[in-house]
Amino acid sequence: MNRSTRVALALFFAAASLGNTGCQPQDLPIGGDEASSGGEGSGAAGLLVAHWEGYVENFKFRSGSDVIQIDIDTVEGSAIQGTVRFGAGPSMPPPTDPDVGYPPNPGVEVGYALGLPYEGFDFTLLGAQLSESRLRFSIAPTELWKGWCELQTPRLLVTPGGRERTYFCESDQSYWQGSDGCFLADQPTDCAYIDLCIKEVCHCSESGCTVDAELAEERVDFDLEFDQQEANGSIAIGSAIFYNVRLTRDP
Repeated sequence: MNRSTRVALALFFAAASLGNTGCQPQDLPIGGDEASSGGEGSGAAGLLVAHWEGYVENFKFRSGSDVIQIDIDTVEGSAIQGTVRFGAGPSMPPPTDPDVGYPPNPGVEVGYALGLPYEGFDFTLLGAQLSESRLRFSIAPTELWKGWCELQTPRLLVTPGGRERTYFCESDQSYWQGSDGCFLADQPTDCAYIDLCIKEVCHCSESGCTVDAELAEERVDFDLEFDQQEANGSIAIGSAIFYNVRLTRDP
């Protein structure tokens, strides 16, 4: 064997050895088998655990912002925990008054859009499914009212004949709106409070009221494709209208 042949073989085996070291994270998928053992720092699934920030294309939230932030806290096997925040403003203060709608003063025409998420609130990831580098999940915009509903006193409503007993956050007294405000059983009442109760935002029972995000009918659905530094995909807001989402990982 001559010298040139020995050099060529040495270079070949050195290249093969480097190729088997597994030191090329850019080739690892986010999910798949690497995610099966789970854990915040386990395998390639750990790359998903981060703060991701970006925007929704051709869409603006109430403040005019298009910012969206996703925090993936843990990836444990098929269980993925995290939150989503919309907009770039300050955190929304917690509700304190059960007799005033939340957030106060929703607009000139009192009416809460339950399908459009509010800004400044951390919504919980629901039903997250990770397949290779594709992550799908939802959030429930009505989760915003969980704290407000838990301030409410459940009131029993009984149908004529007493066949059905249901709890709500307001009584069965008549209500109306006039030029001088809203009234419930002839008593001045915050219009926004009435609006939330009419729309049955709260899930009430004899023991109290709350919001069960898992049971919420209104959802915002995400479908994202992740790599190490970017995530791109879509978001469906209200009536399944899809918008593109662009995210970047914050180191």
